[in-house]
Amino acid sequence: MHSPVFLIGTQRSGTTLLCKMLTAHPDVFIKNELPVRSVFRPGASKEQIKERISFYIKERSGLDLESLLQKEGKSIWGLKDPELTNYMDQLELFLPEARFIIITRDARAVVNSYMKNMWGLVTNAYTGALRWLDETNRQLEFEARNHDAVLLIRYEDLVMDQFSTLCKVCEFINIPYKAEMTEYGSRASFVKVSRENKKTFEALDPKMTSKWEKELTGKQISIVNGVCHSTLDKIGYPTCKEPLCISRFEVLYYRLHQMILGEIQIQYRWRIIRYWRQLRSMISYVGGKFLPVVRRS
Repeated sequence: MHSPVFLIGTQRSGTTLLCKMLTAHPDVFIKNELPVRSVFRPGASKEQIKERISFYIKERSGLDLESLLQKEGKSIWGLKDPELTNYMDQLELFLPEARFIIITRDARAVVNSYMKNMWGLVTNAYTGALRWLDETNRQLEFEARNHDAVLLIRYEDLVMDQFSTLCKVCEFINIPYKAEMTEYGSRASFVKVSRENKKTFEALDPKMTSKWEKELTGKQISIVNGVCHSTLDKIGYPTCKEPLCISRFEVLYYRLHQMILGEIQIQYRWRIIRYWRQLRSMISYVGGKFLPVVRRS
């Protein structure tokens, strides 16, 4: 067995789905996202990083990492977070015991999902393609440096052939395949449902792998192909249309579009989150102050 196991991928690449599947295994616990900027502080040692991971697990579950593993009967732990791409140098501190699973997804599908979610991170096909290209290339460079400790899988393969792909994952981290992994929907996964990940709580739909073909315009597809074609071809996603050459004026427009609309989306999102937290606090306060306390006789 190998522990820890880190799941790495771009946003919208299927990391949450893989996290749920792995955590459904009787031996595996993968934490779904933490404040990674606080965990991977500059100069932090392997022990300090693990202590901070354990701290945030306890903050959210009431148990530190070791206690949670013992309670759940798990022997392998890990972490999943799209932001791990920014901390791969520090993740190497966990070698040689650690294993890394990098999940890739077609850039056109990822960009389509970026824009639909309106997070502010990506507002158009050009800036979305740049984001996917930068993160994916850094992941591939990490894999090239640590080939024996990294497994590359594709989101499309995970959706279309769960059994074969999960068998490959299990063999990689040296654990037996368990049928519970494909029954992840009915298993405890420590992943809370949200607007962004609700699809991972539903039955897998093969159409998810090709929705971008109908939802992106021909120009948007050509833009992504033009920016990402070399890396797409390298990892098995052939570009199906002629790449589009983008003028300097268009590049300026797309960057301004990202800068202005992205900031608007981010501010709107944080206001909604802040108002919701304030409302929850108010409800909790009113409930605790005015609702009658029921005492046991």
